[in-house]
Amino acid sequence: AVVSTQSTGILEGVAIGVAGSIQELVTLFISIIVHEVCLAFTLGLKLFAEGHTPKQFVLSLTCFVLSCPLGIVAGALVMRYLSASTLSNTVFVLKALATGTFVQVTFFEILGPEFATRYANQLHKMAAVILGFIIISFTMYLLHDIPTVDFCKL
Repeated sequence: AVVSTQSTGILEGVAIGVAGSIQELVTLFISIIVHEVCLAFTLGLKLFAEGHTPKQFVLSLTCFVLSCPLGIVAGALVMRYLSASTLSNTVFVLKALATGTFVQVTFFEILGPEFATRYANQLHKMAAVILGFIIISFTMYLLHDIPTVDFCKL
């Protein structure tokens, strides 16, 4: 669980690091913060339920917390040191990897196990997912007027 969340955090950080405009940066930042909060909560519960020692618990969460900033630095280095001819394709591949891991962790590692149980709260869980989607969609709608500044041309 920790390795997949770390790889996801690194790739999400890379997506922030290679953001090409302020609008894209803000959109990614909000999306990733919401995702990381849910992921941290889930990871903490999973580590606690598996009976890890406090030292293992702190070490695992520290690695998780440091993964996204490490990815941001890596993405910024990619933006700074790649030539213009290879930058576009590289950014495309990195964003595709970040999106894929984001979706994989959200649906298969967080939501999947939640809906796999046969408890009576399935309707409440689905309502929470739909409400979360509506809130994020509304937030992104409010942010669509942010002026775009192309970082690649600065």
